[in-house]
This record gives sequence, structure tokens and C-alpha cells, in this order.
Amino acid sequence: MSDWLEPQFLDHLLGVSAFSAPSALYLGLSTASGGGFGDDGTGTESSLARQSISFSAPSNTSISSSAAAAIEFPRITGSAETIYGWGVFDAATAGNLLYYGDFPASTNLSTGDSFTVPAGSVSIGVSGTLQPYAFKAWSDHCLRNTSWTMPSVLYLALDRTGSSVGPASASFSTLGGSFDEPRWHDWSTGTVTHSSSGTADQQNAKRRAGVINGSGETYGGYQRCRLVYGAASNGSASLDYSVTRDDGLWYNDQSRNSNWDSTNNRRQNWGKTELRKWTDRVEFPIAGNSYPTVGAFSQPPYGSGVGYGTLASWSTTVGGNVVTSTYSPSSGAHYGTITGWGIFDAETPQTGNLLMRGTFASNIDATAHKDVVRIPASSFTATAA
Repeated sequence: MSDWLEPQFLDHLLGVSAFSAPSALYLGLSTASGGGFGDDGTGTESSLARQSISFSAPSNTSISSSAAAAIEFPRITGSAETIYGWGVFDAATAGNLLYYGDFPASTNLSTGDSFTVPAGSVSIGVSGTLQPYAFKAWSDHCLRNTSWTMPSVLYLALDRTGSSVGPASASFSTLGGSFDEPRWHDWSTGTVTHSSSGTADQQNAKRRAGVINGSGETYGGYQRCRLVYGAASNGSASLDYSVTRDDGLWYNDQSRNSNWDSTNNRRQNWGKTELRKWTDRVEFPIAGNSYPTVGAFSQPPYGSGVGYGTLASWSTTVGGNVVTSTYSPSSGAHYGTITGWGIFDAETPQTGNLLMRGTFASNIDATAHKDVVRIPASSFTATAA
């Protein structure tokens, strides 16, 4: 991308300001060696007039000029030139450079020579954290004038894919691959009582995070956090702030306490859904007490929170009351080993479009009692190239 396009792309992708796609594109030729037009678009342009260029539909990883016809440039009428590179512009003259690149080899043109770019030979690819959905949507928008509405909100999710503990079973086809999120729960719904009243599933929510509504693996654990970016500059965009939906904790072995904990900037032990804005980090609060495996239990012979089993019944003590359950999980998934992250355009887990994803340098082990995952805001600075 050119220096001009990089902030346009980032601002559109990150929901800061929408990019107005050009109505027509033009291919120009560069006579500058060692980089052609360059990031700033100042490379010397050929005397040959720019020609119209169109692009075919993108794949998951690249987009190429139309395969229907070659792009023919007129004959040189002036001095001889050597063509090194190409650039895609949004105007027949002047305008803005969008993308640029070098040809595989330079071409010497004498007076009277013409120049032809073979059909389908101008190709732009993707690398880094940008995902197929976002690449295709942006390429269609920028290079084919196909509308892509700027994402209105962004949410960061944690990923367990690649964890060696427990199965990574969640997958939805729109991602072009799997993304396995730790399950979440909205405490404001009132479906969990954490007391001796209510159903066994409600009473045991702290241990059976995936069974709060009594069927299958619903949500319990970490929920997506909203991200808000500032305007891009010099090819990068920094996280302005993040929003955590639950700024309290819920310790089942302690009394509820709504007093403010100034050290950790949260209520001491409340758990009600509230919004908390962070400028220095993204924070994922644990939604409960100690449950190393979702829909599972940590007792012999299955080890301490490293597996899952099929016992027909089990019991535990909650608030001094012994509660027995007959729930038998058909599967369990370890939610505490976090391997990576993803940025989505929707808040609800397992929905929306995955825009970017990456892995952490080392796994985050969030299996200990009352763990909270905090990641520095600087970790989510977005760059374009």
C-alpha cells in the first residue's frame, strides 16, 4: 500500500472513518529503479499515459487484474525509457497512488516501442494478521468499487485453538478456519443464583460454567471486549481504549461486596454487568470462581482440571449446602489455556466476521483461582504495509 492509502485502509477497517472507493482505476508505469513509485508515490513516472485497469474477484489471499485482456500502453514518441515498476492510481493524471510494485524484470523501451502488461499479471496479496473476510471485503471495496460498510464496532476475543489441553471444537465456516472462544456469561440476566436456591445448574455455575442454563455448553468464562481505535497516522493505528462489560468479580467463597476496590479499579465482589473503560489495557475478567474445564470437573481419575469425563452424578458444596447433579457432559473444553486473539465485528461469541487474528508469543495460562487476563493496549497497535 502507498503511504496515502494506509491510513484510509486502517480507519475503514477499524471503524474510525469510512473510505470512499474510487470509481475508476488506472495503471501507471515507473522508470525509477529500486522500488518504482515507492511508498510516497514520488517515483518517476513514464511518459506513457496511464491506462484503465480492472480487477477480478479476490480470493482469500490475493486479488489480480482482470484475466480477460492485457493492458496495452501506447508507443513511445519521445526518449527511450526503462520500465521498472507499476502503480495503481485513482485518476488518469495526478490523483493518489493506491498500490505499487516492481515488474519481475526491467524492460528497455526505445522510441516507437509499446508496452504490454499481460492479463491477470498485476497481483496484490495479503500477509500478517488480516483475515480472508477482511481482505476480500477491502479489496472488493477499494479496487472494484463494491460497497463494504465500515465496521461499526470491534470486539477482541480470546482463542484456544492450538491448545494441547482439551478439544478445540468451535468452528464457524465464515472464518475460513476454526476459532475456539472461551465461553462467556452475562451476569445481569439473572440465570445464575450462586446460592442454595434455584436449580442445580444455577447453584453449581461456578464449577459448571458451561451448564448455567442446563443444556450443553452455553456460555461462561471470558467474554469479548470492545475496542475503540484512534485515527491512523504514519501507517499505524493505536488502541484508544477498550471496554470491559463486567468490572466486578464474583467470588463464590466470599460474601457479595459492592464496595469499590481502588487498587484494581473494580468492585470487590459483585459481578453485575457494568461497563469499564481502560486506556492502558484490554481486560478479560473471569466470570466466576474456579472451574478449569468447561462442562467438566476436577476430580480423580480425570486429574486436576486437565480433562473431562462422563460420571453420571457428582456433588459439591456451595454456601454450606451439598448440591448433587446428574449432568453428564458429552464433551468438555479447557478454556483457561489461551493461545491467541481475534478481532471481530460483533460482540456475541461465535458470531460476526473475523477481521484480524494472531497468536501470543507464549500461551496465557488462566487456569488458576480467580484469574483475570490483562493485555497491554500496545499489543493491539494495527499497522498497514
